[in-house]
Amino acid sequence: MTERILAVANRKGGTAKTTTAVNLAASLAEGGRRVLLVDLDSQGHAGLGFGVRARPGEPTVHDLFRGTGVTDLGRAVRRTAVPNVDVLPADRGFSGPDGAVAPLGLAAALKSLATDYAVILIDTAPTADALLISALASAHHVLVPTQLSHLAVDGVGQFARAFFRVATSLNPGLRGLSIVPVQVDLRITMQREALEQLASRFGRERLLAGIRTDIALAEAFECGQPVRYVKPRARAVQDFELLCDHVMEKCIAGQIGTIKT
Repeated sequence: MTERILAVANRKGGTAKTTTAVNLAASLAEGGRRVLLVDLDSQGHAGLGFGVRARPGEPTVHDLFRGTGVTDLGRAVRRTAVPNVDVLPADRGFSGPDGAVAPLGLAAALKSLATDYAVILIDTAPTADALLISALASAHHVLVPTQLSHLAVDGVGQFARAFFRVATSLNPGLRGLSIVPVQVDLRITMQREALEQLASRFGRERLLAGIRTDIALAEAFECGQPVRYVKPRARAVQDFELLCDHVMEKCIAGQIGTIKT
């Protein structure tokens, strides 16, 4: 398993996982790194963030879960208009695996692609199903985008337990979990309290640079591009550049130890 596969995951929906994956991929690529974005969520929104949509019958990452014996995902990789970013698109008609899923099948498939990329990012669906387990079994580090509320903090705790189970049973190389606060406005008392709860519960070193609320992120998705190419002066661009620096420093170049639950 490469040391450069990161899953973007949270069991709670609406936490900006896809927004984080798309714009982090663009920021990583801006530094000259080749990035593969794996769109494991059948909504296919990560691909749409780069203007990529697989047509019916075209190869996708979900071919791996159809029970047809497909193990080579190279044919499904699509170039994007953004330099250094490729997408492994979703099948937007995928309704679930056909039969049992080999939990290490995705890890094996990505291993054959890893030599072509500096970083692989996996965008996941907000579920605890077999595809999420496959993503965790493929990664060496997980980024958990979360809003700053008391319920969201509890959701991170629930996800951390799933993380720990995979790290101890399927993937000993899954060594790090980092939290990415999103839709941040620290003028709000509840958000400040939630941030302190996260720091107390998981360790301040696991909190990465947060992403402030910015309508430019939604506007960029409508254009099928990362925000840096639509509104380069938006504050979200600055936030993702700082997050990119943190990811390179703490999640790839350095290692944050596995959490204990």
